[in-house]
Amino acid sequence: MTDSSPSRATSTARATSTTPTSPTTPTVPRNSHRRRARPDVRRVVPTEPRAAWLWPLLVVVVTAAYTAVPFLITGWFYQRGDTAAQFAPTWWHFGQMVREGQWPLWLDPQSWAGGNYVAEALFGTYNPLNVLVWVALSMGPDLAVSTYAVKATVMVLLALGTYLLAREYDAVPAPAAAVAIALPFSGFTLFWDAGSWPSGLMAFAYAPWVWLTFRRALRGVGSPFWAFLAGLLAVLNGNPYGTLAVITVGAALVVEGLVQRAWGGVVRLALVGIAVAAFLPLVYLPLLESSDLAIRTTGALFENSGKLRPTAGDLLAASSPLHTPPIKAITGPMMVPATFLAWFVLPLLPWLRYDVMRRRAREFVGLGLVSAAYLALTLGPSKLWLFRWPLRVIEYFYLGVLVVFAVLLSQGLARSTMRPRLVGTGLIIVVLGWLTWSQDPSALRRAVIGTGVVAVLTVVALAAHLVVRRTALVSLVAIGGVGAVLAMQVSVFGENASSRVWHVPSDVAALQKTFADREGRVMQFADLKPLQKKGRVGQLERQWDTYLPGSMYHPAGVEAVNSYTGMGFVPFTTNFCMEYDGLTQACGYRNLWKVGGSGQPPLADLMKLDTIVVQAKLAKGVTPGEGWTEESSDGGAIVLRHDGEQPWAGSELSWASDGIEVAGASSRSNLHETVDVTAADEGGQLVFSMLAWPGWSAELDGKPLSVTRSDVGLLTVTLPPGAAGTVDLTYRPPGLAIGLVGAGIGTALGLGLALVGWRAWRRRRPEEHPWTAGDRGPLEPRDDVTTVSDAGPAQVNDR
Repeated sequence: MTDSSPSRATSTARATSTTPTSPTTPTVPRNSHRRRARPDVRRVVPTEPRAAWLWPLLVVVVTAAYTAVPFLITGWFYQRGDTAAQFAPTWWHFGQMVREGQWPLWLDPQSWAGGNYVAEALFGTYNPLNVLVWVALSMGPDLAVSTYAVKATVMVLLALGTYLLAREYDAVPAPAAAVAIALPFSGFTLFWDAGSWPSGLMAFAYAPWVWLTFRRALRGVGSPFWAFLAGLLAVLNGNPYGTLAVITVGAALVVEGLVQRAWGGVVRLALVGIAVAAFLPLVYLPLLESSDLAIRTTGALFENSGKLRPTAGDLLAASSPLHTPPIKAITGPMMVPATFLAWFVLPLLPWLRYDVMRRRAREFVGLGLVSAAYLALTLGPSKLWLFRWPLRVIEYFYLGVLVVFAVLLSQGLARSTMRPRLVGTGLIIVVLGWLTWSQDPSALRRAVIGTGVVAVLTVVALAAHLVVRRTALVSLVAIGGVGAVLAMQVSVFGENASSRVWHVPSDVAALQKTFADREGRVMQFADLKPLQKKGRVGQLERQWDTYLPGSMYHPAGVEAVNSYTGMGFVPFTTNFCMEYDGLTQACGYRNLWKVGGSGQPPLADLMKLDTIVVQAKLAKGVTPGEGWTEESSDGGAIVLRHDGEQPWAGSELSWASDGIEVAGASSRSNLHETVDVTAADEGGQLVFSMLAWPGWSAELDGKPLSVTRSDVGLLTVTLPPGAAGTVDLTYRPPGLAIGLVGAGIGTALGLGLALVGWRAWRRRRPEEHPWTAGDRGPLEPRDDVTTVSDAGPAQVNDR
């Protein structure tokens, strides 16, 4: 086949339902799909704009409304795990920094182990949409409410992208809307991504948009610039699973183009891929350069611990809303329906018309490859290089499954051989109930309720099919059932008990008032894991008047050493017995008072700490160093203050070797330190109260100096004998020059794609109908799909 603009004959293939007879809409005889129509040129039926927008509007409104259900039932639903301890407070901090004129946000030395944002990647330092999220969240008075608003918006965008992707594969509006609304409330997406891991939620939300725009670029519909933009935003978001989606979808669609012999489309998609890939060094080189300091690089390259790893059997209960699979989770066994897909998928399988998959097999090559690849990854080992916990990719597999389901449902449910189909549906529901009960025999009532709800909804959906005979009504039952099942799931399970509980304060003003007495640079030593692990939520909540976990000191307005880190800084965190969430054990407080090195003061002074807060049980048997005064001790917490001013106030310089004379030092910015050295006859070292992340460089009047780190990771600059002059210490992300060159090449190529798309649009413009301009056309003419209009919800009949 040759690559060309879609013909008028094929642009009508997108709709597959019938409408009442009208001057502009042909009547389609029942079962006409069984006859092979002649491959003649068919007339395009203009789509009424109001009807065309009705279903996507429904998707947006209903999805937004459904996101409020968990928030209203339990206000903590969207504040589990990393959301509470890392993302919400860090986003608030980012918003403050951006509003103060700092961007891009590469490194915050004052956040210590958690401050290397560009290397951690998942915050999406360069993504402009993320910047909007940070600023908006920082302006909200309540972190929980603001975080919910962000997640709800992302879930709506996920649903809308899924709707458009299903329409791209010729699903009619009603089934496309049903699967689109169901996907954000599937088990893993709802309880894990939306509940705990917003970076994963954002990465997944890009997937349908990337898939949609990539396939349109392959077909030559619209501008390939949109494919470049979608892929670029997914990569710039920083989460590696988003980048994996770009690679997987792109590769699968290239194969589809080769099968279809759409050479021009393959070239376009390849150019899009090259343009997007050119940005990868900018995003991921800092991570690779810092990986030797990261906790996650330890251990085998491939391993299977069983953690968050589903098995094929767990997918058999994908339509059971109360089934908890036997998977090892973060805090123990899985406590939520993590492998749930949608209540209607499995029960309706016997009623679908599968012949469309055979007739359109070549068009579904990419869809099949993406789904198969993600199924393989879902059932893969627990760790594949940087990719941990394969349950994280199950939602990408489900995206492909739901698109296929929407296409099949668009053919209308079958009406022949009713008895075997009814028996098949009944057996599926019985099996769903059996699997749910057998996983937890003590929860018989829960299994009966969950199975009963699915059974009732299935009866209603089949009644809509058999009595009213409208696919749209079946889809509406599916959509309504999503809401009912969602309410039932949240009522039964509440928050995701498989993820860590925090229940940290969310009122920003109250938080800042509570911790207003924490002056200067603060370091906290507290071990609260026992309360968390034992589920003593009330006692844990009472701790937040004295201590804070993760990065929560940011919205509290406190400059704290403790912060959440997803990658760690091994020498530093190991020395202070510090967990990823900033909590510590007793050995950390003891090590604080150790001498940093030969001739150096204790680490507490090298780090230029002003205030230390420590649990009394961790301070037993430990004597603070000289220059520290115990300000208060209430039996549970001890507060120590540093006496007098810090050396070289206004800078991060904390110690200089004997013989080095320093006239002055200052912090020009977070990423630029200067030290005026008047004499260093024998040379020596300058120690700074910062971590020596890769990317720091030093010069003495333009001549490079050696930058190393101490045993605990503090940044150290070595001066040669006879040194004198100004030392400039600056930070730039590792590989920045290469990243910027790649970004420049990618941008130029992307703009070239935009020009190509604009010229193609100019050529097509005079020939296109105003309502069908840029409409889809398959890679080749199809003569097996009935031509009808895009009907509204009340007009989509059973075929």
